[in-house]
Amino acid sequence: MELDLKFEKIITKQVKYETTNLGLNMLIARLQRKYAANQSPEELNTCRQEMKAFFEKYASILAKDIETLKKL
Repeated sequence: MELDLKFEKIITKQVKYETTNLGLNMLIARLQRKYAANQSPEELNTCRQEMKAFFEKYASILAKDIETLKKL
């Protein structure tokens, strides 16, 4: 998925992203806190994989967010 780099930027707080989807906002906040506590490459990869799995599972619900993220 071409969104991996965008996910990393969101997780590391290089870009700020908010959506109307409460579940996605909660996931982003949790992954940002998790990464902030342990800023290792392994932790970043784990967070990115979790976010990727979330987007794959809920792709139909997050279609608008996916298009927005591609433009970041």
